Amino acid sequence: MSIAYNVEYLSQLLVDSGAMEADQRSEVLIRADAMSARLKKQAERDGLSLNITPAEVIAAFSLRTEENRRLDEDRIMREMAQALGYPYQKIDSLRIDHDLVKTALPRRFSKKHVVLPLEKSGNTLTCAVDNPFNIKLVDDLQALNGLDIRLVLSAKTDILKTITEILGFRDSVDRASQKHDPGYDLLNLERLVKLRNENEIEASDKHVVNAVEYLLRYAFDQRASDLHIEPKREYSLVRMRIDGVLHSVHKMPRSIHPPVISRIKGMARLDIAERRRPQDGRLKTKHGSREVELRISTMPVAFGEKIVIRIFDPEMLLQPLENIGFFSRELALFRNFVARPHGIILVTGPTGSGKTTTLYSALKMRATAEVNVITIEDPVEMVLEEFNQVSVNVKAGVTFASALRTALRQDPDVVMVGEIRDQETANNAVQAALTGHLVMSTLHTNDAPSAINRLIDLGVEPFLVGTTLTAVVGQRLLRRVCNGCKQERKLTRDECSALKMVMPQGETPDITVSYGEGCNLCRGKGLRGRIGVYEVMPVSDAIRQAINQRSDGTDILRIARKEGMLTLREGAIRHMLNGDTTFDEVLRVTADGD
Repeated sequence: MSIAYNVEYLSQLLVDSGAMEADQRSEVLIRADAMSARLKKQAERDGLSLNITPAEVIAAFSLRTEENRRLDEDRIMREMAQALGYPYQKIDSLRIDHDLVKTALPRRFSKKHVVLPLEKSGNTLTCAVDNPFNIKLVDDLQALNGLDIRLVLSAKTDILKTITEILGFRDSVDRASQKHDPGYDLLNLERLVKLRNENEIEASDKHVVNAVEYLLRYAFDQRASDLHIEPKREYSLVRMRIDGVLHSVHKMPRSIHPPVISRIKGMARLDIAERRRPQDGRLKTKHGSREVELRISTMPVAFGEKIVIRIFDPEMLLQPLENIGFFSRELALFRNFVARPHGIILVTGPTGSGKTTTLYSALKMRATAEVNVITIEDPVEMVLEEFNQVSVNVKAGVTFASALRTALRQDPDVVMVGEIRDQETANNAVQAALTGHLVMSTLHTNDAPSAINRLIDLGVEPFLVGTTLTAVVGQRLLRRVCNGCKQERKLTRDECSALKMVMPQGETPDITVSYGEGCNLCRGKGLRGRIGVYEVMPVSDAIRQAINQRSDGTDILRIARKEGMLTLREGAIRHMLNGDTTFDEVLRVTADGD
């Protein structure tokens, strides 16, 4: 193809496809040279390639399409692929064959020519490129591999980023594995007999340092909430939890598992030499312009020492209350409860249901210069200057109950107790509320009404529960439908029955819901990101009367629903009808009895 691949050509292609307006193209052409020069300066400053592509230049203008979506590099490459008849592929590094990337092409060649091997099928090698007009590249690829070459178009940024992540990480791992003999590992129960001397691994080894940094940066980019590094018999497995689901990412040689663990432990100021007992630590690092808190937990397992890194991104943990899934009525109620000067607010749900995000977001709303906020946590989830945070330390005698007693002598306005798990803590929380403090805490119950009986079971007198308890919020997390592959369909009669929706006999339901077909953006899952679903139960006079009469959870639930409370199932169904989540997610997350 003898086509001049430049901004003028690409912008006209985008106008022809409807992705760009003619007046937008005129603006781009006038300012293209200046934008290209700016991007080159930025690339030079960051140590990146100075070969700026037309797609990068146009994407830098941050134009908006007719659907009010940003005309980014992905959209530009997708439009170009469609116009030229090439497949387009959004690169998902979790699904790429890392061995193929490492062996098919030299790293320097891949970066220089912006080409990434994706798949080998028979005698054909599929490669992602950002410039389909580079005919010489196809000839070079065929000469290097002796295979037929099939091209797909992808964004240059994605290609180079994936090359750096995979080849940079693998190079670091390979070089580290050459330096470190696996020796013996006292914690590997099957290899305990292989005793021989081994020098202590230095955590400062540059290849190990690079490998750990690649892993952490990759976890941040993938929006992972947890990073697992697990020793196996013959290798070390790296997994990441994304949107509540674990994904296998890398397999490292078994020999470098100990130095990688030592490096992470050293960063968190843990005892590197101690491998036979669990340890906990934390550290803070930067990702882009924001700080990210990491919580480190080690545990001896059958084949060595496993480490889990919990990632706390302040942008995820601290959000405005209106952004985390409350409907308007429930949001108004919850804001009203949080603004009150005293009482107890309980947030209930299982581990991983987003209770911490709800509490931190509520505390952030109250944490002003005029308000003293104290939190008691086990451990402190994220260190924030706005709060006075206390970490539970049972060995030092700092329990939830004792810390709460001390906190009440610190002139608090709002006290957050990480969890009410025993009678002493429950009674101290009640006393704090009675003496004019706002107490927020969590309980592990299945729904909001069950929290009342749980408090009574812990030994709190019913009349004290009715007097001090302001509200209970039950919550879960639903996975969102991916916007990149969102489609609509109608619910079937059987699905309506599963959700206990009453349909007139013989009528076909006309209820539209969304689902995701699966794309590279969501790794074929059709779901990306999560949203909260809440049942907000104010403690009304009728509920107080039921508490004093020791009514069970079913009676309290009946009263709450009569007063307008949405159950978790009903809230999830509303999210489904709004197109936020899917039918399957509603069934998975909420119980039949809700």
